[in-house]
Amino acid sequence: MQTVILDFETSGLNQYHDDIIEIGAKVLNSDNKISILLRPKSNEMISQEITSLTGISNKMLAKEGLKWQTAYTQFNEWLLNIMKDSDSKQIAIVSHNGESFDFIFLRRIFSELNSLDIKTPNLKNIILIDTLLLSKRLIPNRVSYRQGTLCQTFSIEAKGSHRAFNDVVALEQLYLVLSDELNKTINNRRNVLHYPQMTHDYIHFKK
Repeated sequence: MQTVILDFETSGLNQYHDDIIEIGAKVLNSDNKISILLRPKSNEMISQEITSLTGISNKMLAKEGLKWQTAYTQFNEWLLNIMKDSDSKQIAIVSHNGESFDFIFLRRIFSELNSLDIKTPNLKNIILIDTLLLSKRLIPNRVSYRQGTLCQTFSIEAKGSHRAFNDVVALEQLYLVLSDELNKTINNRRNVLHYPQMTHDYIHFKK
């Protein structure tokens, strides 16, 4: 089964009302990747605070950003092609703080495309893995579970954080490390990287 590492940069921290301004994703242990700048769906200007955090400016979005329909469609087609090439027709998607943030934006993308009568992946065929929740289960009692501090703990170099694809590259390494820790913890003969449902179940159901 293919695993996708995913990160969105957004115009704010409200996952229900703010806009995606950058999509970054790659297939685990592969050169298959996608990186898209897009103009906010709401057509609102992004704040100086977001520009300071991400380095993404209104000028950059106006010049380089795609229309949201085009960006969403390109990303959706990329995901569908990965699922088509999967033997099980399933994929796993990994994000940090995904349950509270990225996966909500992902569902919004699918919903917006469905409203345009565009076919999207069936969420039943996607295993969603949140590395924030995984790290909390594996490494309890830490002060911080931010991606950056976890990367520092495991000596993972994080270049240009808060740009979507840079965060994806760092998260890929973090996910590999956490998966190795999980393999040691559950002492299972199966590598969880090959069975992402095990990771999902460990996060949500392990007592």
